[in-house]
Amino acid sequence: MELPAAVVGLADADLRAKAVETIVAAGDDLIEPILWELLDPAARVDRVGGIAVLRRFGPVAYRAVIEQLAIAETPDAVELCCQVLDIAAASDTARYALEMVCIEDPKVRADSAFVLGYRRRREYAPLLVPLLADPEQRVRDEAISAFGRLGRSAVPLLRRVRDSRMPERRYALAALTQIGWDTPEPRDLAVLARWMRAKIAADVPEPFVPQDGWYAVRTTDRAAVLEAFELSDPVAVTWSIGTDIWRGHDSRHSRTAYEEHADCARMYVSPVLEGWILVFGTSVAAEELDRHDHEMSRMLDIDADYTPDGREHQERQARCAALSERFGQAHWYGQNYESGCGDWWGWCLAEHGEVMRYYYRDRNEHADPIRVGQGHAAENGLPFDSTEIEDRSARDGCQQQDGIPDTVRPMLIAGRTSVDPSRIDTNTRAQGHGVLALTACGRRLGHRGAGGT
Repeated sequence: MELPAAVVGLADADLRAKAVETIVAAGDDLIEPILWELLDPAARVDRVGGIAVLRRFGPVAYRAVIEQLAIAETPDAVELCCQVLDIAAASDTARYALEMVCIEDPKVRADSAFVLGYRRRREYAPLLVPLLADPEQRVRDEAISAFGRLGRSAVPLLRRVRDSRMPERRYALAALTQIGWDTPEPRDLAVLARWMRAKIAADVPEPFVPQDGWYAVRTTDRAAVLEAFELSDPVAVTWSIGTDIWRGHDSRHSRTAYEEHADCARMYVSPVLEGWILVFGTSVAAEELDRHDHEMSRMLDIDADYTPDGREHQERQARCAALSERFGQAHWYGQNYESGCGDWWGWCLAEHGEVMRYYYRDRNEHADPIRVGQGHAAENGLPFDSTEIEDRSARDGCQQQDGIPDTVRPMLIAGRTSVDPSRIDTNTRAQGHGVLALTACGRRLGHRGAGGT
């Protein structure tokens, strides 16, 4: 069928399917002319047939259609664009389209992507597609995270993007892995596996400062560590991918594939470093799931008066004691620095089944630090309860309490007792590679996250 005949054939139900294929085969350059013709009140192209053509072009046509939706001046134009995108013509549809493709401020585009994901507006998934190739990385990241929140309903759309020649196809793969590491097509999974093996072969651990807690276990037996923490489904990853989740709050909280479970769905088990294996994350065993979910609900309830019951201190000590009984030595370190009242830090040092020392300080609490044990050799020479501490009250509105000076923190204790992650360098003896593994919490969700790419 010749192209002119195909355009005419769009109006014939019997010829429409063949006409659509003929026009699509003629190339993407026809997308905008057909769209403009359909939006013309005096359109010469059959509306039903024209919409069928644009739908057949698929995600390749989305940017042009969304741009017209953003500037649509009539309800009919809005309705036509929404029919092409297969989304509802709601009151906020055109506004979202405007914010995503027409506003120059990248913050507006990023915030709009976040809102669609946060509100689980699955019907608006096509509006996110152009943002996957946005020139600003923060916008691309928000679009990828939004797809992660929309979940598996977005997989067919992302696979179509991935199968296209669009610049968005590269980031569609990241969006798929944000939903689940099993969602890409087998050919892409094979590519990712080869890429990961090559990266691991050349991987060298680099220093970083973790936020929140991690364990150090004196052993070279990774399988035994996985068993001790009740972890499953280990996936080999590079040091940078494994530790990225615990590098800072911005990369972990609220806008990740696991949302509020970013810290407890998976744990990163490091390579053997100087005879120690480091384990980052919050451990959740099967028998702890009910209380874990209850605590998470309480913590996320903005109307509730949530106060931790202090049980985490006993649990850390019990875990370290049990680990040290099995491995000889096991430590926990933790820190959270936000330059304000939420800062806390501590460590737990256990040997042969006994907690030798536990120290925990919370700047938001006006009580004395929690201390178990009479001190440890690693603390020798360190000034405790110093009164010569910077008063930060003018800066963060929180009176600095007497306690351990800023220079005395878990990183220093870790360096004296096991491995300081912030001082890892080329001289650090490293053996093997690390893995991301699922906790009982994570087994309900599976491996996911763009870090997998």
